[in-house]
Amino acid sequence: MPKRRRDEKAQDEKKQRTDTSASGQQICADIPSAKGHGADSQPLTKASSSLAPILRVITGSYEHQLLCLSLTTGISAFSSKKDVGSSDGNFFTPIFHFTPHTASIRTVAHAKRYLVTGGNDEHIRLYDLQKRKEIGTLMFHEGSVTCLEFVSPVVGEDEEKSAGGNGKWLISGGEDGKVLIWRTKDWEVLGDMKGHKGAVNDISVHPSGKIALSVGRDRTLRLWNLMTAKNASVLKLTGGEAIQVAWSTKGDRYAVGWQRKIVIYDMSAKPLSSVELNSPLYRLRYASLKDTHGEQSQVEYLVTSDSTGSITFRDTARASEDDIPIAFELKAHTIRVKDFDFYTRAAPSVLCPDGKDAKTDTATFMSSVSSDGKIVIWNLNAREPIAVYQTNERLNCCTLVAEEVEKYDTRKTVKDAEQSEYESE
Repeated sequence: MPKRRRDEKAQDEKKQRTDTSASGQQICADIPSAKGHGADSQPLTKASSSLAPILRVITGSYEHQLLCLSLTTGISAFSSKKDVGSSDGNFFTPIFHFTPHTASIRTVAHAKRYLVTGGNDEHIRLYDLQKRKEIGTLMFHEGSVTCLEFVSPVVGEDEEKSAGGNGKWLISGGEDGKVLIWRTKDWEVLGDMKGHKGAVNDISVHPSGKIALSVGRDRTLRLWNLMTAKNASVLKLTGGEAIQVAWSTKGDRYAVGWQRKIVIYDMSAKPLSSVELNSPLYRLRYASLKDTHGEQSQVEYLVTSDSTGSITFRDTARASEDDIPIAFELKAHTIRVKDFDFYTRAAPSVLCPDGKDAKTDTATFMSSVSSDGKIVIWNLNAREPIAVYQTNERLNCCTLVAEEVEKYDTRKTVKDAEQSEYESE
């Protein structure tokens, strides 16, 4: 196995390896004060005495900046009642804010303690959130890195899927047409999956972690076998270049998004439903949320963001051949919403009254970021915003991380080591 080299030598050789020249540098430097980011960074209402940090949001911007904020709230942030979730004086605490890339940050992803970012500088940066350190750089792409997603083929009963899973592998796509599989144990490239004849626009990994879909500028949808690192099938798409793709939460269907259209397919690539969009599409994802009407325990939605600043939740259960009806819409941004992410957790025990089980107070939160510079945190139980932060930057991407990320055990177990081995034919 080749040793890790420094940036200069890696660039000369123009081949993949991990850069450790920045290893050991704290990434919590240059933390901005909340006051430096405008009035919207203030608590929404008056503060109360019972508060606790519940999550962290990490964003990447067009200005090359990476920002991490911790959100502190009260118990009402977990409520399903409207106008209640914002009554505790919720506020943000900056964790780090720095410039890791020399160009716009396009994508960000995390799995437990590890964070990765990809940018127009063709690099993938690696960070240890537990230690707040930058641990290296992956240089293999010969174009902008457009999408990153961790893969967790085996998810235990106690594993939080919304927190990135165990992150056995990392999948990356770029404008060079490459789809790469990285082994996170040592950050070696396990597969250079060739097929796209143009930029890779988006990647979505199946809930099983064994297959993935990608769409590209070559107007194709490709299915990848992650166990063999090979292209399993190709579907030529009509209607132009697809920009988004997403598996359903159960993995029994998937959605493909064009700028003005969405089509849902079954596992045999047969179109099931479609809908024409009034505004350009930016982000497409599936989400399973608590049924606020009490008819079902969970409801699956197809979630999209557009150029108007709206985030739309469509009811897939009521979808027809030519429509995917809107269940509800959320809007707190003035212009295009570039990204959003979901995170479900129980209320911290410190927020729960004596004798009350914290698990009874569970909520799904969503972060949304926009070119207007705002980070908005939503309580999807109540379908209302609970905190807003103005960065004064053009935000491109975001991810939600557990507040307890710095408490994760750093020791490798035998089970973890076994899961890091690459499976091949």
